[in-house]
Amino acid sequence: MINLLLKTTMVLALAFSGWFFYQWWSGTEGVVAIDAETDPPSQVKEGDLSAGDYVADLVIPGTGKKYLTYWGTEDESLDQGVGMHVSQWTTAPDQGGHTVLSGHRDTVFTEMGDLEIGDTMTVTYSGVEYTYEIEDIWITDAEDRTVIVEKEEPTLTLTTCYPFDFIGPAPDRYIMQGSLVETSE
Repeated sequence: MINLLLKTTMVLALAFSGWFFYQWWSGTEGVVAIDAETDPPSQVKEGDLSAGDYVADLVIPGTGKKYLTYWGTEDESLDQGVGMHVSQWTTAPDQGGHTVLSGHRDTVFTEMGDLEIGDTMTVTYSGVEYTYEIEDIWITDAEDRTVIVEKEEPTLTLTTCYPFDFIGPAPDRYIMQGSLVETSE
């Protein structure tokens, strides 16, 4: 009886380990080398988009990586990579307002804590590159809704859970915000 219980426990442990590994692996597929060839859509029509549609690339030289970015912040998007927040207060980069990108701290945004004020982030959206310079980094409560607000100037905000090494639902959010410094086609 003890032998059967031990075998069952081992099988369950392996199954759970495999499932968690698959979740982590599938979440990191949206992170590629900075020079990797990707093909974000050259024309994005927001009315035609659904949660999880590939819409942009986010390049952060400070991490040496490119992050595939998907429409929305639902599971369909965040399970693939970075999600572009869609709300009445946020816009896509081509609309000149507040673009908010979110990602999981334990898959795509594992290196966000290494970035500093002055680092750049470039979003390629609808065939145009929008480069932002990080001007502010802060930590806030997970329930703080003052981060996702309307902005008059072109702004990029990245959000992820914090602390980075926390196991389970994290109590805080790590926020990086930058202003548009260059646009190129």
